[in-house]
Amino acid sequence: MRIWHLIDANSPQATATTLQMINASLAQLDHVNQEVVLLGGSGLRRTAETVGIRGPTVLGTPLGKALLGYFAAHRHYRCNGPPDLIHCWSIAAMALAVVLFRRSPKLLTLTQPPTRNATRWLRAITSDVATRAVLLPISLTIHRELLTQGVSPQAAHVLRPGLDLGRVVLGRRQCLRTRWDVNQDAKIAVLVCDRPGAADALPVALSVRLAEESSGKHIYLLMHPDNKNRRRVQRDMTYQGKSNRLILDDHTNEPWLIMPGCDVAVAAGPEGGGLSLLWAMCANLPIVGEATHAISEHVEDRHSALLAKPSQHTKQAHHLCQILSDPQLAWQLRDMARHEAFSFFSRQQYCQSLTTVYEQMLEEKPVHVPPPESTGGLRFDGRA
Repeated sequence: MRIWHLIDANSPQATATTLQMINASLAQLDHVNQEVVLLGGSGLRRTAETVGIRGPTVLGTPLGKALLGYFAAHRHYRCNGPPDLIHCWSIAAMALAVVLFRRSPKLLTLTQPPTRNATRWLRAITSDVATRAVLLPISLTIHRELLTQGVSPQAAHVLRPGLDLGRVVLGRRQCLRTRWDVNQDAKIAVLVCDRPGAADALPVALSVRLAEESSGKHIYLLMHPDNKNRRRVQRDMTYQGKSNRLILDDHTNEPWLIMPGCDVAVAAGPEGGGLSLLWAMCANLPIVGEATHAISEHVEDRHSALLAKPSQHTKQAHHLCQILSDPQLAWQLRDMARHEAFSFFSRQQYCQSLTTVYEQMLEEKPVHVPPPESTGGLRFDGRA
């Protein structure tokens, strides 16, 4: 069995967390010949190699358009043989696969909700029997959005991600604190997001500042330099004389590397419920977040996190104060979150389910993925 993992550099899914999810299965499926094919961009190759993907194939894409990589992809498979199945990790990669391998089985893993236009296109290709395309959203939230926009239930199946939990090294705390020049006893809140450029740092910074004023503690905020409104946050904190409380680190897009040095994770906005939230659960961090569908699917208020309605900054600040001042509460929340992460995002279980899907697709059988277990968030929200 020969499989291509196909992803393009310009996709919103082209993140370190997605590439780590690809890497989670590479060494686990011994009987499967898997090749990671990256469409465009030396930056994407560097990120892939950083997460452990060895020797990925990089194909040029003129103007950064995945479809314009058609000739490079065509030459590659002519020289090396066509794949038996194409596992796409971005919508543009799926478009290329549909054009290049019309009648070959194709899978598309969705780590983020697609746009309405993209969903209409996905509805069209999955309804065409000859295209042999199936969607694998990683959450019930994304799955529900696909179905409400007309995608057939037979074409979309939830396959929860598998995380390589061994990547989180809790013993790195002191090393990270030294690199950030932060006292070991200081409190650090980290902004959780998969795509730094799409996550708004301003409301999170407001909640952190309110929590600092209420608690009297020094609270540092860790974020990626590319976070939306980062410059404004930096300017505001400089005006307040607290510029040293903002920590910028390029490695925040690899949450398993930086979370051991933090004290609390803050998940907010549409980007807050992605793979980085799951890594926060694995990293034994207490979580404060907004009660959106995406976040509430994975964590439950007062059970594995403290949640507030979106844009309730005062309430979120109160939750931060609670966690930072009550070690027992923080321990209970993070212990439950970590337990559920180990239960629901097992790498072994993910690889077993993925192998089954591959075999069903190659044997032209209907795809069946066992229904995912109900998380605490789903039970609390009444969606289990």
